[in-house]
Amino acid sequence: MVKGQAGGLVKICGLRQPEHAAVAAGAGADFLGFIFAPARRRITPEAAGEAIAAAKATTGGSSVLAVGVFVDADADEINEVVELAALDLVQLQGDEPPALLSRLTRPVIKAFRPAPGTPTDAIEPVLAGFRAVANAPLLFLIDGYVAGVAGGAGARADWSLARDLAPSWPLSLAGGLTAENVGAAVGTVMPAAVDVSSGVETAGEKDPVKIVEFIVGAKRAFAETRSG
Repeated sequence: MVKGQAGGLVKICGLRQPEHAAVAAGAGADFLGFIFAPARRRITPEAAGEAIAAAKATTGGSSVLAVGVFVDADADEINEVVELAALDLVQLQGDEPPALLSRLTRPVIKAFRPAPGTPTDAIEPVLAGFRAVANAPLLFLIDGYVAGVAGGAGARADWSLARDLAPSWPLSLAGGLTAENVGAAVGTVMPAAVDVSSGVETAGEKDPVKIVEFIVGAKRAFAETRSG
């Protein structure tokens, strides 16, 4: 289901408007993220379904994948939203236990927000616990840490930690990314994917120009990394 396993995946998260989802899909995004947890960017399943349909119409079908973002929701709730919105993947952004994954009906991205200074050997056993279960994550997302905030705050992730994890784990890097720094992030961390939300916004709303600039910059950086 996930193309580009060797690296080069781009996710635009926190989408709410069909036109923004269509812009992201048309510019080459691999994943479109829709938030179903209490947050400023929250969307209803029905509205997400409309945005997903618009995006997939832009690409002619299945080349872009819709990701539902949840925070500590139970499996029944997640699976219901999956069907209502026609989601392709689920992103778990909270403190969900590994056992939850086997009850979900879609592949999973599992997010973590390590506090600054977290050593690699403190987080790798946690990742291993998730990799050992049925429906193990396709990607492990490393996000920036802000106390009490599940994600989307624009705080930069620990690139050093992410760089150490990336050779051994299918890693997605989020947190404080923009078109201006995504090239450096990809070159430093060498992740399989990058994920952005606030970094493609102006005055709290998605900005089509920034969306395109981020995707183009990220794809260029991934291509340069592979060729170099």
